[in-house]
Amino acid sequence: MVHNFFSDLPADLSAEVFEKLAGNHNVTIERIISHGQSTPAGQWYDQTQHEFVMLLKGEATLAFERGELVVLTPGDYLTILPHQKHRVASTSTHSETLWLAVFYD
Repeated sequence: MVHNFFSDLPADLSAEVFEKLAGNHNVTIERIISHGQSTPAGQWYDQTQHEFVMLLKGEATLAFERGELVVLTPGDYLTILPHQKHRVASTSTHSETLWLAVFYD
């Protein structure tokens, strides 16, 4: 069955939405939908896997533990290394922010 990444968005975006699209024991592919959310102050993601992330709609700013801020606009992507502490500093408030995230060993 064919699906569309931009369709069937949840009506309630009061919390960030994480949807697993595909995967196995080594790889997970997710659609993440944000609308004004950010990681709470003082909290950091510290993942054991690589994370390839691409922003497909909206805008977002990622903050890294060493002080670097990375602004993402549609089409931007990067790979976050294992244990590279990071957080979502901000996401668009005027529309959904759609992310494609791939977690892998």
